[in-house]
Parts: sequence; structure tokens; C-alpha cells
Amino acid sequence: MNKKIVVENTLTDVRSYFKDKGYDVRTMYKNSTLNDITTNDYDAIILEKDTLAELKTSSPIIEASGLSAEDIYKKLNNIK
Repeated sequence: MNKKIVVENTLTDVRSYFKDKGYDVRTMYKNSTLNDITTNDYDAIILEKDTLAELKTSSPIIEASGLSAEDIYKKLNNIK
């Protein structure tokens, strides 16, 4: 794993949690930067709610709705 993720800006607790775990966290603002993600260097893209936007990357999307930061971390580790 690259220990690099993209997290939606509204998920401040998730961003903090992953930074504390040593991840390089890129902030995404309300799907506006989603189309800018064109590299597969990210372990995951974490969104509050899944989007129907067409991605230019094969990085997995994790929907954070109803999950704690720890739940998301566990989910990410199950993906790899």
C-alpha cells in the first residue's frame, strides 16, 4: 500500500484518523476535485456518499456514511 488516500472535506474525523496512522491525506472538496484524480497511487477514495461520477482511476471508493473512522480503516485494510 502507498499509504495515500483522498478524503472528502466534510469527513474531518476520518482525515485526522488517517493522518495519525501515517497516511498522506489529500482533501477533496464536494466531488469538485474527483475528476482531477487520474492516478492509481491512492489506496482509496473516501466519500461521505458514493457518487455516480466517472472516475479516471481504479482506486477503490469507500462510502463513509454510517461508519466510524476506525470502521473505514478496517474496510480499507480488507481491500488490500
